[in-house]
Amino acid sequence: MTSYKTRQSSYGEPTGCMQGTRVKVLEELDIWASDANSSRVYWMVGMAGIGKSTIAHTFCENLEAKNILGGSFFASRASEKTRNARLIIPVIAHSLARASPAIKVEVVKAIEDDPTLAETTYSNIKEQFKRLIYDPVQTTVGGVDKVVVIDAIDECANLEVVTSFIKLVLELASKTPLKVFLTSRDEYRIRKAFESGDRIRFCLHEIEKDVVKNDIQTYLDISLARIKENDSDEWPSSSELSVLVKRSGTLFIYAATAVRYITNGDEDFKSRLSAMVIHGQKSISKFETDIDSLYIHVLEKVCEGKELHEVAPMRDLLLITIFLRNPLSMEALTSLSLERNTHSYLSRLCSVIHIPDQPGAVVAPFHASFPDFITDPKRCSPERFSSERSAFPALDASEGHKLIALKCLEQMNRSLKYNICEIPKELTVFRRGRTNSPQNIDKISEVLKYSCIYWAAHLAEVKKFDCVLVEALRVFLHKHLLHWIECLSILGELQTGLKYLGGIMTLLSLLVHDARRCLQMNFEAVQKHCMGIYESALTWIPKNSVICKTYIADVSRVPKVTLGLSDSWDPAELILQNGSLVLSVAFSQDGSRVISGSYNGTLRIWNVTTGKVEAELKGHTGCVNSVAFSQDGSQVVSGSNDKTVQIWNVTMGEVEAKLKGHTDFVRSVAFSQDSSQVVSGSDDKTVRIWNVTTGEVEAKLKGHTDLVRSVAFSQDSSQVVSGSDDKTVRIWNVTTGEVEAELNGHTDLVKSVAFSQDSSQVVSGSDDKTVRIWNVTTGKVEAELKGHTDLVNSVAFSQDGSQVVSGSNDKTVRIWNVTTGEVEAELKGHTDFVRSVAFSQDSSQVVSGSDDKTVRIWNVTTGEVEAELNGHTDCVRSVAFSQDSSQVVSGSDDKTVRIWNVTTGEVEAELKGHTDLVSSVAFSQDSSRVVSGSDDKTVRIWNVTTGEPSRLWIGDKTVRIWNVTMGEVEAELKGHTNIVRSVAFSQDGSRVVSGSHDKTVQIWNVMTGEVEAELKGHTDYVISVAFSQDGSRIVSGSNNKTVRVWNVTMGKVEAELTGHTVTSSVAFSQDGSQVIFGSHHKTVQIWNLTTGNSQAMLASNITLPDDSRVNKTGHGEFHISYPLQQPTLSMNSSTQLSNSGDWIMANLRDCCIPSQYRKFRCSSIWGSRICLGYQSGRVVIVDMNVAL
Repeated sequence: MTSYKTRQSSYGEPTGCMQGTRVKVLEELDIWASDANSSRVYWMVGMAGIGKSTIAHTFCENLEAKNILGGSFFASRASEKTRNARLIIPVIAHSLARASPAIKVEVVKAIEDDPTLAETTYSNIKEQFKRLIYDPVQTTVGGVDKVVVIDAIDECANLEVVTSFIKLVLELASKTPLKVFLTSRDEYRIRKAFESGDRIRFCLHEIEKDVVKNDIQTYLDISLARIKENDSDEWPSSSELSVLVKRSGTLFIYAATAVRYITNGDEDFKSRLSAMVIHGQKSISKFETDIDSLYIHVLEKVCEGKELHEVAPMRDLLLITIFLRNPLSMEALTSLSLERNTHSYLSRLCSVIHIPDQPGAVVAPFHASFPDFITDPKRCSPERFSSERSAFPALDASEGHKLIALKCLEQMNRSLKYNICEIPKELTVFRRGRTNSPQNIDKISEVLKYSCIYWAAHLAEVKKFDCVLVEALRVFLHKHLLHWIECLSILGELQTGLKYLGGIMTLLSLLVHDARRCLQMNFEAVQKHCMGIYESALTWIPKNSVICKTYIADVSRVPKVTLGLSDSWDPAELILQNGSLVLSVAFSQDGSRVISGSYNGTLRIWNVTTGKVEAELKGHTGCVNSVAFSQDGSQVVSGSNDKTVQIWNVTMGEVEAKLKGHTDFVRSVAFSQDSSQVVSGSDDKTVRIWNVTTGEVEAKLKGHTDLVRSVAFSQDSSQVVSGSDDKTVRIWNVTTGEVEAELNGHTDLVKSVAFSQDSSQVVSGSDDKTVRIWNVTTGKVEAELKGHTDLVNSVAFSQDGSQVVSGSNDKTVRIWNVTTGEVEAELKGHTDFVRSVAFSQDSSQVVSGSDDKTVRIWNVTTGEVEAELNGHTDCVRSVAFSQDSSQVVSGSDDKTVRIWNVTTGEVEAELKGHTDLVSSVAFSQDSSRVVSGSDDKTVRIWNVTTGEPSRLWIGDKTVRIWNVTMGEVEAELKGHTNIVRSVAFSQDGSRVVSGSHDKTVQIWNVMTGEVEAELKGHTDYVISVAFSQDGSRIVSGSNNKTVRVWNVTMGKVEAELTGHTVTSSVAFSQDGSQVIFGSHHKTVQIWNLTTGNSQAMLASNITLPDDSRVNKTGHGEFHISYPLQQPTLSMNSSTQLSNSGDWIMANLRDCCIPSQYRKFRCSSIWGSRICLGYQSGRVVIVDMNVAL
């Protein structure tokens, strides 16, 4: 479909130039191809319809005859494949490999090493070009240069990729045994790309008109002679031919369309030509062009003698054909439209619409000039037709998209169902390693594929909804939404679906919004396997969301979050885990991507739709303080502590320029509106303006008396604003380099500044905790916005200047109304300082970057606030289940212990008393008491029923025993002198053992509160302790790389294992013959006390000789269950966490944990339930035991 042999031609079947035409042009191309010393790149440029593709086709034939054609790619807007610029490199590589065994070996090897190289999603085209083309063709150096032909490159959808490809070709052409021939229209960005290197530029439309006229006359002479065949009459007359040539001008497309129209007249071919000539002699209005005249004549002929109701079905089919996002076959068009006579109706338009003979081939306009004409109400107006009856009014885009949207919805409502590909039942169970089968794609019809991918795109273009469309949409959303997501997953089109859903969110019901949020949250799981939407994604959707209530029957069949699930959607649409402190963020102009700059010196480009990293840019040797996209999104600028400003090519992922000159950290950077300049602010107290093309400093602005924190251009790039540690904001004239205004008022350093869109205002954020809005003309403060409780690090205006967003060390993002000065939204969720904020271009989203190592994207329009559980307000350090799993206890940095009802998710008791963070909690065997250990150096035992402390042991060298009834201290006893890290009950609940940073293990009598034994010997922190089942021994693990087993009665060490630092828990087997512990090697170790040997546990779960069962739950973490304490049947499932902490695996199914739920600090597993504790204070319990 993309090569010259399979392309779709505007002239009927794809052919080259007719014999005797384009002779001089083709001769020059042959000379260029054969001349070893000529330029490596040839660019033929010309207007639409002038014949570039036909010339390129003939050139390919000539090259192939000489065996020097390397490959060809003929781009076209007609289909998704032919307009995808990311297919160019794989297609050319495939052609080269077919032509040369040596090249084939290298290409195959490259793809075997990295199968993603040949995929259209491969983002680094320089690496792709190098490995698939540049390296393989080096094997042919010394032979005859091959020529690669790329036609109509301007018709590719992604011109950003096109321009990068052109620059890449120009850069590497001299080093490869290849020549490259490209054709395009004279598009600005393509022209600019070609200016960057050596190439031949040939303007086809600048050829002498007489030469073109002669070529067109030759083409018409031969073509019309073929129509005439055995007719002896002299036809056409010289006058008719002369008019036809004149009307064609320099446009071969006119001549070709005319020939097709005349040919399709069969025996009426003569009258058709005569009618065209007469029509062509009419006076031409100011709107009428040569090609318009021809198209009007064709449409009049189609409507001739027909009633309006007879024309209507043909008009509907034309609406569908013209406004489809991707052309369909005749069979698919029939199925979509439900019009039985589709072929018959469209055949009447065969002079302008390609009607293929072979099944499966697509129906599409021959040339882009026809859709341009028929969708223009001025060019295709009824007044321009010869009569009202023959008029064919212009097609309305909204009408066309409405019709297609309805047909797509009806198609999906008829066809979608659960398990649409009918895969075996056992394969519908969601498992971590299971992926979609590529074979299943073929089980989905062409028309259903189209409907699933594009229905929302068409709906977004509808201006007025009627009841039929609304009802079709209602049925789809309430019955087939999950089926649609399943189908998209199979097709590999989830990202496309997400993108188009975003375009209709503001138009339609909350269910559309919920579908998008559900997909964003669970994109990874659902993309991997289509059943993830049913088996995993529904687990995590908020309780009060519309999708949860609508699909309650499906929700009831998935694992249940019994505690900690949000009531509503978080205002942050995406939480992107960066792995390093995020110092700066910015949206691309189209809002599709976000760039982040990190403390570790890297930049990342994120896909806003999916949350995936598209590119990671490395090159800075210091942290990246500031980032920004250029206006067209093709470049990124960054400023760093390495004192440089770097400009990056986004597509190739490479540095295009490294701007040196600053003598200290670069704090802030920004592009000018036309991306020709960059401004930077530095700790060297200067502001510099750089020329992007030359890399030279155009101006050095001095005046600040302290480091410059923030800089920005005005909209027209005539001014720059800067904010400094000298507490001032300055506005500079870019041309003169003079200060136009110095804005004073902040009482502390100014961290961030920005212009409003009309440049009439400046906003600034300061360490004085305020945001100020300044009038640029008067230099006065128009508003002082107060509300943040800590330093303000970043500020930005919305596009219309009505809102300001700010990010602060108080961990919040705030959106302010500029007119009233009021806070419109306070966005909470970050767990550390917010360093950078920015609005998207349409101001519907805000992006924020934080020291919590996340980038968050917030929905400004919905303004949702996540419901807060009445739970912890700080990091959760420890969680544990009660013995019957009905309750969970948690300990937190908020100094409280909480007991949760697993079924209802409610807090049953909040136990207050600790004066520092709670590091360890556990239930007694009968679950009547809880023991807690804290950094306040105390161990407390709580009565679960009353919530009162039964005992308190304190580390100020006293232990206090409290009377529960009177609340008075009965005795003070000596205890730990440092932080308590671990506590555990004996099996009978009469004793508690504790391990501390004071390097001791202590055994306490629960009834008396006395220390029964203090076990000394460890030389570093004691991390974890546990009793044996009979209570006669204790095991302890320490930071000094020892694990010890103690005799409780004697207080002596019975056994010691060295070489392992215990990082999590320790436990005895049921019979006490073995010890299990988590090691610093991130392994679970089994220590046989009889033999003294230890070994790492390799399997995910094992059963010991005494029937104790050990399950690995994560890196160096485990859960043990004993034969005398087996859970009930309903709990008897092996649940565990993946080592990476992103999956829960269980007997019945697995469940993928969404990104925002992954950063838990501690976990506990009991049977089928898993409890997770978070730094934010949230506690989440997931029950995996739900019947299939």
